Amino acid sequence: MNNKKLPDSIPTTSVKIIEIYNKIDNELLETQPGYQRKLVWKKQHKYAFIETILKNFPFPEVYIASSDIDIDQMIAKEEIVDGQQRLSTIVEYIKGSGDFKSQNKIPSFNQLTPSEKKEFLNYKVSVKDLKDIDRGIVTEIFQRINSTDYSLNGNEKNNAMYGDGEISIFCKLLVDPSFDIDKSMTDIRIEKSEREFINSFFTENEVFSENDIKRMFDFQYTMLIISTLIEGNYFGRSTKINQYLEEYNAAFEKSNTILKLLLKSIQTIKSIGLPKESYWFNKANLFTLIIELSKVDESQLNLELLMSALLELESKVDIYFDADTVKDLEDISENERRYFEVARQGSHEKSSRDHRGRVISELIEKCKTKEVFENNPIKSISDYFIENNIAFSRLIPTKTGLSKSIMDATLPVRDFFKNTNFHDYDSQSKGPEHKISKKAIIIDNTQDEVDVTLYKANKRGDTRIWFSGLKEYCNANDTLFLFWKNNSLYVINSNKFGIDKLPK
Repeated sequence: MNNKKLPDSIPTTSVKIIEIYNKIDNELLETQPGYQRKLVWKKQHKYAFIETILKNFPFPEVYIASSDIDIDQMIAKEEIVDGQQRLSTIVEYIKGSGDFKSQNKIPSFNQLTPSEKKEFLNYKVSVKDLKDIDRGIVTEIFQRINSTDYSLNGNEKNNAMYGDGEISIFCKLLVDPSFDIDKSMTDIRIEKSEREFINSFFTENEVFSENDIKRMFDFQYTMLIISTLIEGNYFGRSTKINQYLEEYNAAFEKSNTILKLLLKSIQTIKSIGLPKESYWFNKANLFTLIIELSKVDESQLNLELLMSALLELESKVDIYFDADTVKDLEDISENERRYFEVARQGSHEKSSRDHRGRVISELIEKCKTKEVFENNPIKSISDYFIENNIAFSRLIPTKTGLSKSIMDATLPVRDFFKNTNFHDYDSQSKGPEHKISKKAIIIDNTQDEVDVTLYKANKRGDTRIWFSGLKEYCNANDTLFLFWKNNSLYVINSNKFGIDKLPK
């Protein structure tokens, strides 16, 4: 901080707009000295500001200072210390340039009557002239005028600087249900149903804590997602966020394209039906999942496979961090182990984000729908159930699940159980003490009755299901059909048996 003190306070004088305009037009008043940030007002702000002058309403004072004296031409040059956007907007309006070139929000300067033009040009601007005081003091005055509370975090400072910019408004609409904006002050348009869909996704899955919302970390997180979608690649920390806050402050033409990508990813995640306590609603994991799903044609995805793959990776997390022996880690790859570590740390480095992206991208790739042939037994059984109006669902056991005697009851399975009144996970409490056992019939060369165990895990409330004898009945990635017939639950392995084995 500069320790010098001004001898007196700076008096305020009144200067006509025409005088200021002529100084700027003749390059005697510099509008953008080096210490000024290159922030551009949105066009809506410019229109509102000019309307203020046309109504003869006051606006905050402007600060100027001496910058140079041309001894040869006997000309003194000045610079704007504070008021850059206000005075630049006045010049644009008079010249009919920039955002005033083709607009019908307010009367153009050329449309004003001669008396209205005189009134506008004679409007008196309150000016504090710092004259030729020390350059260090000028810079400090600028910083103090434009400073925000020193206790603000980076998100809050960005909001103070860019909070009403177009990309900021876009992000706030997505993440804050209570945020309201006058439509005349922005070109951002998001359908009410789309906004509510995205808002509810973050709210219902409790992605943000109260403290996140209080300190605007929800806004930063959304900016990170949007900036990554714009960039097309991962980047380290928040390096691109400030760039895009500034670049898309005045206009955000890509908003519709980015919105479609975000909606696609969220719709896919919502369709899977992960419980809100899921590992995948951890902010680091959700970020990676949203970005990687945005790159995929959703029509190519087998959502049941995707659900199973995500839940299998989630079950490996618990094994990895709770393992007692090295043997317990045999089925967890090095890439998966590193994923768990960097996700737990919430690492913001580019290399960590790249690694998480690769792991999830490979997982998604394995879940793409393969071509279906007419003689495919999975299709045959599925068609049979549909034609005969038989309620059914599918389960795909994973290698980890079979080895640990755990299967996740996916959303379609949970809905199937609920609709057939077989079991309602929603009303079940967490923990092994609330485990429920029922019966099912497994279709083999014979039809054997087996025990079905249904429960919700203690930690995240993951919904689990297990059939006795399942390890001998199927292999990892087989497709099991669960169906309801004669008031009984049946299971058939479509990789081993066809419709000829189904009960009549």
